[in-house]
Amino acid sequence: MKAELEVVLSGEKPLKFDLGENLTVTLGRTDESDWVVPFERYLSRRHVDLRMKSGKLLVKRLSGTTNPIFYKGEEKEAFTLETGEQFVIGKTRFQFNVKSRQTVQEDSPLLRYSMQEPAAFSKSLMSDRMRLLDLLELPEILRLKSPAESFTHIAGMLRTLTHGNWSRISESNGKLLGLDSILDSNIEPAMSHALVEEALKQAPHPTLYCWSSPEQNLKATVQDGTDWAICTAYQVPGEAPIIFYVAGQGGDEPALKDNCRLVGLIADMVGRSLSVSRLEGFKKRLERFFSGAVISKIIESPDTKDLEPRLTEGTVMFFDIRGFSRLIEGKSEDALAHMRQLKEVMTALTEEIFKENGVVLQFLGDGILACWNVPFADSDHINQACRAALGMVESLGKVAPGWRCGIGIHTGEVIAGPMGAKQLFSYTVMGAVVNQASRVEGITKAVEVPILITKDVADKLIPGTVATRRVGKFQPAGMDTALDLFHVTDPPANKENESLYALGLDAFENGEWEKAYELLDKLPPSDRPARYLKTMAETYRRKHPKDWRGIIELSEK
Repeated sequence: MKAELEVVLSGEKPLKFDLGENLTVTLGRTDESDWVVPFERYLSRRHVDLRMKSGKLLVKRLSGTTNPIFYKGEEKEAFTLETGEQFVIGKTRFQFNVKSRQTVQEDSPLLRYSMQEPAAFSKSLMSDRMRLLDLLELPEILRLKSPAESFTHIAGMLRTLTHGNWSRISESNGKLLGLDSILDSNIEPAMSHALVEEALKQAPHPTLYCWSSPEQNLKATVQDGTDWAICTAYQVPGEAPIIFYVAGQGGDEPALKDNCRLVGLIADMVGRSLSVSRLEGFKKRLERFFSGAVISKIIESPDTKDLEPRLTEGTVMFFDIRGFSRLIEGKSEDALAHMRQLKEVMTALTEEIFKENGVVLQFLGDGILACWNVPFADSDHINQACRAALGMVESLGKVAPGWRCGIGIHTGEVIAGPMGAKQLFSYTVMGAVVNQASRVEGITKAVEVPILITKDVADKLIPGTVATRRVGKFQPAGMDTALDLFHVTDPPANKENESLYALGLDAFENGEWEKAYELLDKLPPSDRPARYLKTMAETYRRKHPKDWRGIIELSEK
């Protein structure tokens, strides 16, 4: 493997130093160092040790140096550089580059062989019982060992079972995963690029190249210690292809073809195991957000475009437990007990959301952000959200009697998809609809009802799904848009009361405060929306709001 360290300072001619594998060199400003950079005055005479290992550069600041080394904007004493990365000393940039591919003159192999399905299932010459036992150990190795240990072990298995001289497992982008060799440790085994390219084309079928003939004893190799090589590639979904490569000397054609089968079998077992592990990890991540039915649909889908960020219609729900902060302000033991109970509550509420094919996007302490109609379209999403809300209120009463909640639901265009960083991301939704749904949830506290939905939701409900009653128009603090809200309730038992409520709401919105108060005062105190409107009418008849438009303007979120 070839690499270089490029040294750049503005106004100076760049310097380039070639790096060898496993060789340690010292970088500094004078001839006391192996590599000299005379134009950087902040370098000490001997400033830093450099060593390349497995395609990465190990950097270590020497003791006694005065000036720091900066890596990714932070002062570091020791660190590891990937290809293309850099560090800075003073005003000079030191960039590490692995050269793309070593140019090796390769002779055409005398034997080319790519194993296809019929040959793979034909009778094998392999009768060594120890080979079979090694293969049977593979699942346990992959399950119990770390990835680095597993690949190193498998590289050793490839070499020993094929009686090769060295073996290498790497990603197609060159990243080394595992290496095993009986060659001189200072020799970097060189793969045949032509063979690797052929194996990638033939994947997942293994390919054999042989550069010598037993009859002619001809040696035309890409490297000492190699007159045959076997390579196969396996594509793990969502990852770079994994290259399994083993090389050696000697052996007749039938034995080499049998080794070809063996390498293909090991690669297939390892690749399938990694694919299953990746799928299980993917499934576990999905279980944080989606119901079982949605997960099955995602996994069975031929592509993941539905999970990519996109504009779509979504029905958004915000849920919050009333007064939970006060519950955990007391003794630590009591707070801990409430936290355990909260977990039971959230589990039950999540189940209600999943029953209606909703997606749990985020747990917000004692709150939940959920959405419907994502990542897959569902024509029933508005009805599902409202049914889930009723189920959540009922479930809360069973799991935690005495606890109260607020739920706000709004529907409209959202941006949905995985968002965050490469290291950590989550599936979520963004947009004005999300913010408005949050405000609706907050208004439930003022009206003292558990569920409020917007007119956009109420207008699209299938008749009979849930019972609704209009509460009025509200303009949350900091918002220019007024929200026409409806209370999701049980079917009305008293039609006369409902008529009084409708007349009282109409009078209230027309600014007839006395009439509204008198009508709403006839309704029972248990009618929370009526009590709220009556209180507002009492307030407004004492001090008329300016430019009344039938909209209740809220001063707090």
